[in-house]
Amino acid sequence: MPLEIELKLSFPETALAALHAHPLITAAPHEGEAEVLESTYYDTPAWALQARKIALRLRKTGGGTVQTAKCAAPSHAGLTHRPEWEQTWDGAFEFSGIDDPAVAAALEEARDELQPVFSTRFHRDTRRFEPRPGVRILAMIDTGSIEADARREPICELELELVAGEPAELTRLADELRKTLPLCPEDASKAERGYQLAARAKRDD
Repeated sequence: MPLEIELKLSFPETALAALHAHPLITAAPHEGEAEVLESTYYDTPAWALQARKIALRLRKTGGGTVQTAKCAAPSHAGLTHRPEWEQTWDGAFEFSGIDDPAVAAALEEARDELQPVFSTRFHRDTRRFEPRPGVRILAMIDTGSIEADARREPICELELELVAGEPAELTRLADELRKTLPLCPEDASKAERGYQLAARAKRDD
């Protein structure tokens, strides 16, 4: 089962310039080109996937469209270990590659009722940290918004994703950045925030 290990930090929009100018960020090489990512999250009208703590999205990137399924997981001080399955989108949802039988069954059961619930659109700048042999971290600066019907909520996040090494490396890097930047641990994923926004939109209809 693929496992995503990341530490998420939020920051005020006014701190974006300072984050980009931080010596650790400026010294880290870019990982690929900066890009705009557009995602749509799907569920049944009754939000059956959300009830089972599953998020399903399609994300458009410069290289095409990717289908991703994720499971919610406890987050402590922004640090999360979350099962994740990604594959190229070929025009239809495909769940055969998901190796967790319960998750695959839930998605198959929901297949015929899937519809868009909310979307995200944000600019991503990714940097690579390799502070010591055997350690590799991707730092992704995301700025944009979550949208559900007419409602919108800003995205200002720094995601530190562990590629190689121990999870403590994420905390070490985050603590170093937080010495001079207003970064706060963010335990809610974009999907969780999207569902909250969609729920408020539903109540206002």
